[in-house]
Amino acid sequence: MTPSGRRPSPLAGVARAVRPLLALAALGAGAPAFAAVCSYAETGASLGSASSFAVRDGSLTTPGSFSITCGSGLLSLLSTDSVLRATLTSDNGFLLRNISDSTKAIGYQAGNGSGLIYSSGLLVINATGANILTLLPNRKATVPLQIATLNANVPAGTYRDTLRLAWTYNLCDGAGLLATCLGTVYAGTATRTVTVELQVNNDCLITPGAINFGSAALPTGFGEAASQVAMVCTTGMVYTVGLGPGSNPSGGRRQMANGSNRLAYDIFFGAGTTPWGTTVGSRVSSSQATSGPAGGIANGTGSHVFPYRARVYPDQAAPVEGTYLDNVVVDVQF
Repeated sequence: MTPSGRRPSPLAGVARAVRPLLALAALGAGAPAFAAVCSYAETGASLGSASSFAVRDGSLTTPGSFSITCGSGLLSLLSTDSVLRATLTSDNGFLLRNISDSTKAIGYQAGNGSGLIYSSGLLVINATGANILTLLPNRKATVPLQIATLNANVPAGTYRDTLRLAWTYNLCDGAGLLATCLGTVYAGTATRTVTVELQVNNDCLITPGAINFGSAALPTGFGEAASQVAMVCTTGMVYTVGLGPGSNPSGGRRQMANGSNRLAYDIFFGAGTTPWGTTVGSRVSSSQATSGPAGGIANGTGSHVFPYRARVYPDQAAPVEGTYLDNVVVDVQF
């Protein structure tokens, strides 16, 4: 009998005995693992800006990468169920498309920088079991990118593509027991993106020609000199060409110099009588070219030709004997 005069209930005593046994059984089966997701990082693959001729004639390159980091402890394996996979795709099939006109595009290659060229849909990482340990020596796996453009004759503009990497993973951070993770399970999927972008700039290759008046005793003795400016400009460009005033302008005339001495002259487009200059009305339109791509619209490869004449003004006093020189800048506006 108890001091209170009550006898313990047999049913209550059984219940108190069973509860600890149930708890021990749960521990023996392995405590449930915590669930978590990996973290991701990407470095951009921007190609910056470049002349259309750099795009036309050569390869532009830039690096980039996708990476995944899973946990901070000791990585163990959940048998062959452990996986780490990464699949790469390109929105435009490895074409940088002009964001204003999708019919204009620049091809490019994306590779690992060590000779492997990726294709869209390629499984760039496909690891299971022990192979995963070699890919995650520091808890981090990286898919490197080396972007290289292919030659393309395109107009100025912004060209862009998006690379997507789809991650799939199932990893254990902590101890594993009988294919059961006693630590943190990292499992999930994620799709990450890198933007590949290039800004193509208008440009022109200018062949200015040269003026040589020869020699004469007096200004009236110099004959007319003829030459031409040739322009190869970015495809699609419509532009105007101007000539600067030279290094020694005076009184609205260009002048060649020999020390402090001057010899006045000027340059005229075609058969014109107004000096070819940089002011409105004296500039020359690409449509005025005497040969080259039709309509004055550049095509990136053919030369527009602009003929000019130059003559020494006869209404000036004879300067001292010597060689006279001047430099004139050719400028393009578009």
